[in-house]
Amino acid sequence: MNTDTAKSPRGFYSLPSHLEGDNRRLNQQHEVFRLILSSSLLHTPVSSCFQGFVLDVGTGTGIWATEFAAEHPNAQVTGIDLFDPLKSAKGVPPNCAFGVANAEGSDEEWDSVVPPGSFDLIHTRMFLMILRDARTVVERIFRALRPGGRVEFQEKQDPYRSDDPSPEAQDTPLLRHARLRVEAAARCGLDRAVARLIPMWMAEIGFEEIEAVEYKIPIGPWMEGEAMKIAGTKYLECLEWGTLGFSKTIFIKGLGWTEEQVLGNVRGAVNDLGNGKVYSPIMFITGRKPARSM
Repeated sequence: MNTDTAKSPRGFYSLPSHLEGDNRRLNQQHEVFRLILSSSLLHTPVSSCFQGFVLDVGTGTGIWATEFAAEHPNAQVTGIDLFDPLKSAKGVPPNCAFGVANAEGSDEEWDSVVPPGSFDLIHTRMFLMILRDARTVVERIFRALRPGGRVEFQEKQDPYRSDDPSPEAQDTPLLRHARLRVEAAARCGLDRAVARLIPMWMAEIGFEEIEAVEYKIPIGPWMEGEAMKIAGTKYLECLEWGTLGFSKTIFIKGLGWTEEQVLGNVRGAVNDLGNGKVYSPIMFITGRKPARSM
């Protein structure tokens, strides 16, 4: 597992770089989201005839942007990331393009790639939680939308939780690890539960029609329904591949742990994956820029 972090002027990305072998996890994670959204790409329905300009911020391997473009051939889709997504994107349709941008860079850098008032729909997934200045990125997204344009933030809200309220189910190696990861991230200036703040920020910035809905991604095939069982199995595999990468840097920097301590803790958490009714809360937060923007 690669644990390199991508440096930026305001912080660092604590997730493994998809340019360093993490493509499989990112693409399988995308499949999980498809499953919990009943095969959709968004919580908010969008017509297949949609003709607007779409931006995918933190596009990763480019799979969301590529699939949205394929399903909406009249739309113009752009995916941006800190690294060039074209190196990993496959089967890119003609109405999909990719670019490089640092969401936490200067306003001038952002505006040169994402001109103000240029997009009808903006999407992010599990992106704000890895930034040190997430509110500024929400402001930039507002600025990038055309009047009447919409945004959908798909944000994981750590730590993991259990549907079993018993004390022993709330104190497992996996849940203890997840709580430590929130603490370690906070000491590094990252808020792994930033989803709870996004609706408030959106209201302050000027969004309207704000809605926040929580979904559960099961860790393991314990939830009812065939789609959720498949989602849980796939998500468990994602965590088997990625837990060390999510944790190593922030545990060392934030908690002062040695690499050996991190490996021991992660080993216990990974061995506990699939036990109990544990899930990852995912918030789908949507909003609209006023038609007559202030």
